[in-house]
Amino acid sequence: MKKSRLLQLFRFRGVISIIYYIAFLALLWYLIIPHTSIYFRDDFEPFSRRLNEEDITLLKGEEFKLYIMKLNKRLSFSSTDIKVADVNILGKVTAYRVGTTIIKVKYGDEILNCRVRVIDINKDKLTLEAGKSSRLSVKGAWFGVRWSSSNTSVAVVSRFGKVTAVSKGSAKIYGKVRGKTVTCTVNVKE
Repeated sequence: MKKSRLLQLFRFRGVISIIYYIAFLALLWYLIIPHTSIYFRDDFEPFSRRLNEEDITLLKGEEFKLYIMKLNKRLSFSSTDIKVADVNILGKVTAYRVGTTIIKVKYGDEILNCRVRVIDINKDKLTLEAGKSSRLSVKGAWFGVRWSSSNTSVAVVSRFGKVTAVSKGSAKIYGKVRGKTVTCTVNVKE
C-alpha cells in the first residue's frame, strides 16, 4: 500500500508533478552530490571557477558582494590598493576614493582577479548665471560618459560635459558610466 502511494506521488499530474521533480532534483544536486565521492573527483566540476563579476564600477561609498560559485573551499580576499577599495573576509568590497584596484580571490592554489573602478563627479553642486557655462567631468572614467539634463529649459549639457545655463531655476545633470549614475545639481540665477 505504501509503494502505491509513493508511485502516485511521482505520476505525471500536470504542473504540480513537474514542481515535485524540480524540487527533487534540486535536493539531489545541492544536498546529496556535494557529500559524495563524485563531487571531489578532479575531472568533475559542477560549478564554474569564475567570480560573479570580473570588472566592476562603483560609486564612492558604494558596496558590492564578490563571490565564487564553489563549495567546500575557503576563500581569501585581498586588495592591491586599500585606499581605493577594500574587501573584508566575506567578500564585501567597499569603495573609498576614486581610482582602480584589483581584488584578488584565492582558493586552493588558484587566484582569480576582479578589477574595481571607483568613480565620482567633480562637482556635486553648481551655481551659474544665465548664459554662463561650466564643465563637469567624472573622475575615474576616461571615456564613455553619457550626459543628460533633467530640465533642458534651465540647463543643457553637451556630450562632453559642458553645462550651459539657460534660464532661472534648478536642474539635475546626470552622467552615466557603465551602469552607474553620478549627479550634479545646477542652480541658475539671473
